[in-house]
Amino acid sequence: MTARLALIGAPGSGKSTVGRLISELWACPFIDTDAEYEALYGHSVAEAVIDDESAFRRRETELVTAALRRPAAVVAVGSGAVLADQVRAALAAVPTVWLEVGLVDAAKRTGLSGARPVALGNVRGQLDTMLKQRAGVYGEACDLQVVTDGRAPEDIIADITTWEAQR
Repeated sequence: MTARLALIGAPGSGKSTVGRLISELWACPFIDTDAEYEALYGHSVAEAVIDDESAFRRRETELVTAALRRPAAVVAVGSGAVLADQVRAALAAVPTVWLEVGLVDAAKRTGLSGARPVALGNVRGQLDTMLKQRAGVYGEACDLQVVTDGRAPEDIIADITTWEAQR
């Protein structure tokens, strides 16, 4: 058994918000892998990346692949986890939706500051680079791409549930 749905995308794309609402709609478990990491290890993802990114990525890969094996769950995958070969292999077995967000909306939603790794230095520049670098990986890993810019979560969910019903 595997998860019912995986959501991938950059910080601020809406994975946590959309995932939580879909899991409520479908009456199934919701797993936010960033929140799971923080609960398990007692510190934020941002702190883990700054402290020892390679150790964080190993732990994240284990956590995400385990979450993707949870039966019937909706899983919000940490934005960088998709870069790992093991995570992409696990995603291949799960219906995967890329919530695509543009620079302007991502910057607004992340607040250009706070406890996210992109909040260091030239935030807009780093975020723009991240969006461009990861777009190809997200595109290859997904079964459906949904643009989230300027859209309400309910509209995004309607796109996903319509697609899911037609599969």
